[in-house]
This record gives sequence, C-alpha cells and structure tokens, in this order.
Amino acid sequence: MTPTATRSERPRAGPGGPRRQRVRAAAALGAVLVLAPAPAILPGPVQARILSEIDLATVARIKPLFAEVLTDVTQTAERPNLAAGDSECIRSTMRSLLQISEELRSYEYLITIEGELNDSIDDGALRGVLRFAVENALKILGTERRRLGDLSEQCARHPVAAGKTRQALQFIDDAEAILKAVQPRL
Repeated sequence: MTPTATRSERPRAGPGGPRRQRVRAAAALGAVLVLAPAPAILPGPVQARILSEIDLATVARIKPLFAEVLTDVTQTAERPNLAAGDSECIRSTMRSLLQISEELRSYEYLITIEGELNDSIDDGALRGVLRFAVENALKILGTERRRLGDLSEQCARHPVAAGKTRQALQFIDDAEAILKAVQPRL
C-alpha cells in the first residue's frame, strides 16, 4: 500500500485484522497481569498471621471477577456489528480496566504475600505493609471509579457500551467492598 492510497485501496481489518489483533493482545496482557497466580492464594498448609485464610480467599476473588469483566468487555469489543460510538466507549472501558490491572498488581502481591513470609518478620511491620497496600489499592479504585463514572456519563447514549461500563463499575465496587472488609483487621 502506498502512502497516498485511497480509502478504498487500503486493506480492511477483517476477523484477523490489525484492530482485532490489538484488542486480543490487550486482553491477553490484562489476563496475564491479573491471572498470574499469587502464591499465597494457592491452597496449601500456609498459615496467615494477620489476615485469616477466609480473608485471603476473599481477596483472591478479585482476580476472577476482573477476568470475567475483562473477558466480557473484550469479546464485546470484537463484535463486528458494533456501532462506532459503542466501539469507542467499550475500548475506553477496556483501557481503564487494563490500567486498573497494572496499577493494582503490586498492591495485590503485597496483600497476598503474607502467607509466604517467615516468622522473623515483625507482625507490626507486616501489618503496616498490608495496611499500605490496601489503602493504596482503595485509592486507585476510587480514582478509577470516578474516571469510569465520567466515561459512563459520556457513553450513556450508547446502549451496549453503557452496559459494559456499568459492569466495569460494578467490578470496582465489588473490589472496594472486598478490600474494605479486610481493612479493619489491619
């Protein structure tokens, strides 16, 4: 294709086109970031010192919730019959979800690492690290909730996108509720 090719001469993005490949790559990256197993969440004889096993299992629910939302939004973004307005809003929602994943990854690791630490670590210091991780994760979720709330208002006239944005907002609400439930024990 020459730089001066007309619109009709340009190759169209089909089922395996560049746009679809970018969407799939973004979804795969998000899934890798979120679905990489955290060792402290895996079943085994590990005993937590600050958070209970139930707390750790509750925090572990965030990953599958995120994977479900990201998968659904990604599959919707790939629909060939999606209106342009819906498509743009859904891509923005997907970018926001991927940003949330990237920003929360290190805090999630700090929260779930507790079971791997040996007894030589001071419980007070460990509690401080956990408190830091939960507080910062909640700040990130709050910021992203406001951003997605603004996006939701912008996309309200696009029915498919509005539903996906609401779904992403529900994930944020659920993740915040999970983290707020364990926060008092820190």
